[in-house]
Amino acid sequence: MTSKQQNARVEIYTWRTCGYCLRAKHLLEDKNVDFIEYAIDGDDEAHQRMIERADGRRSMPQIFINDLGVGGFFELLQLEQEGRLEGLMNDQPGSYHI
Repeated sequence: MTSKQQNARVEIYTWRTCGYCLRAKHLLEDKNVDFIEYAIDGDDEAHQRMIERADGRRSMPQIFINDLGVGGFFELLQLEQEGRLEGLMNDQPGSYHI
């Protein structure tokens, strides 16, 4: 997948020293996915906004694709392993079910 094929808006909330955050960013980078990173180290207000947006999930990272909270690194990895990540990047219906 190249960034030119990507239709999705991908956002990731991270802590700079979080190993799972780094792994999630590397997975996205390896797939040539453009993303917006919110490094919220020490920013309690930003962390609270992330928790609210993520339906109460507090763990890091939290990843959103077109405003859909897909979870963290393991959920992102599962989407990739199941071949559904590319569908989400290209707005294909049925790529992800909550």
